[in-house]
Amino acid sequence: MALGNKTLQDLLDPISKQMGHTAIAEKVELPEWQHKPWRCTDGMNQEQLVDKFVEEAGKIGITVVRTPAADIAKAVAGIIEEGVPEAPASCTVVAANDERFAASGLYDTVSGLGNVSELTIWDNAKGQANADAAEAAAYGITYAVAGIAETATIVQPSGANCGRTTSLLPLVHIALVDAATIKPIMLDVLKDLEAQVQEGPLSSSICFISGPSATADIELVRVQGVHGPMYIYYVLVD
Repeated sequence: MALGNKTLQDLLDPISKQMGHTAIAEKVELPEWQHKPWRCTDGMNQEQLVDKFVEEAGKIGITVVRTPAADIAKAVAGIIEEGVPEAPASCTVVAANDERFAASGLYDTVSGLGNVSELTIWDNAKGQANADAAEAAAYGITYAVAGIAETATIVQPSGANCGRTTSLLPLVHIALVDAATIKPIMLDVLKDLEAQVQEGPLSSSICFISGPSATADIELVRVQGVHGPMYIYYVLVD
């Protein structure tokens, strides 16, 4: 039989024979575990989960700024004013189109900063112009839907009001995340997303972001910003 005509059955039959199986099972029954896998977040309350999230963020090069909801504009402005070495003296910013940003005065505050020459608020009607603005921007501002305490990961969906380039193309990604949305492990977030499917379609893209873009493929030398932001800030909204 030619290789191109091989079927899945042809592949599995020899394996089943070696394992002593007379037939391929149509389904696999979940075993009864004597011991469940240990999770580092077991037994933590929400405050402890938040502390764990902050601790893990520090390990992977993320700067966390904690703030009450009323001061998110001030917190974000402080990050941009402080700047990073690679950012130009006069830079552009792209931000998600989020009613929480508008209500807090974030747009007005950021656009009024001395080192910000232009603020672009995501407008789905402008199409490619949004991605072009994100590519040129030094800072991208988004609002994550959840955080994961175990790995300091944020869950960042894209959509009509926040394209994926907002968090992927700028030099610096500033992500706001509510402390109340921090979950123990990724499985908890996936269960929430599965439940949302029952209510309607999910975003076209959901990014799980754990720290600045980095690689060590070349001679084990760590390089940041190869395929994403060089810097990530979490503005943790208490």
